[in-house]
Amino acid sequence: MRPTTRIGLLMAGAVLGLSGCTGGPVLDVLEQDQAEQDVLTIRTDLDGIDLATTRFLAEQDGVEYFAARPTAGSASEDTVCLLAEEGLGVGLECAPLERGTAGPVMRDSRATVVLLPDDIDRNAITDDGFGLLHPNLAIRPADAG
Repeated sequence: MRPTTRIGLLMAGAVLGLSGCTGGPVLDVLEQDQAEQDVLTIRTDLDGIDLATTRFLAEQDGVEYFAARPTAGSASEDTVCLLAEEGLGVGLECAPLERGTAGPVMRDSRATVVLLPDDIDRNAITDDGFGLLHPNLAIRPADAG
């Protein structure tokens, strides 16, 4: 998967969102212990990704989606990563994830996939043509926008 080259209205909040919000994790799934299903099948060298933080979110059409944190000191504290494991490779996109705004986005010829914080308005996401694969993961077919 290739990261998106354009940021739509939905994703603009991730770039322009206000920082400094406090009050618990933005993505609770990353606070839970890593289970067997959370470990990537492809154990490639993903520079900058803390492999102990990968958490399985969902699978669709042979693609498994994960959330993870970057390695300490390699990105800002609010940065999270969206990983897509398919076939022989792992695609990834990392970006800040803040309360109420969409985070990292991946886009390929089949779909646009976005990582969501726990407190985002999911109705607005679905109104924009996305389906929820997981409370923290939305997908929209590429031909839908």
